[in-house]
Amino acid sequence: MNSPAPRAGVPPPAVTPLLRGVVAMVWGVGGFTLLLLVAIVRLSVFALDSLALPWHAGHWAALVINLLFMAWCEGYRGFQCSYSPRLAARAHHLLRHATPAQTWFAPLVCMGFMSAPRRRMLGAWLLTLAIIVIVLIYRALPQPWRGILDAGVVVGLLWGVAATLYWVARYFSVPPDVDAEMR
Repeated sequence: MNSPAPRAGVPPPAVTPLLRGVVAMVWGVGGFTLLLLVAIVRLSVFALDSLALPWHAGHWAALVINLLFMAWCEGYRGFQCSYSPRLAARAHHLLRHATPAQTWFAPLVCMGFMSAPRRRMLGAWLLTLAIIVIVLIYRALPQPWRGILDAGVVVGLLWGVAATLYWVARYFSVPPDVDAEMR
């Protein structure tokens, strides 16, 4: 049986806040995770291409040092201890309080580019600018050095994906005491 046609002058039912919140959270976390996964795939190509070249002991030493450094700095300190818990807190906030605009731009909201205090937004934009500058510098490096550095970034980003998914899942069992910094 078909549902009755809407009457003239009566707006269609609005999206429920719970549904909007679920969509915002999934889109926010999913969009961010997809962004990292795309970068991982693209950078992995350069890391693997560098293996086709002859490597010397210095290259292997640089690879090991870079992998450890990036796992610690980018993966553990950057994502696991700082960025991912805040992103999860912001996503969890969207689950309960997302506005229509925040739902549309949920990945940007979760990353702190929108609906955040001025200091947090400035930090997000400056971090993005710094990453762009580093990417431009990396692109100018010859192989195998670019591949060595990209391998470290891949390790850090993989750690970031895992840490983000961990913190988002953790919010459903034991919400950590992290300020979402939403405004």
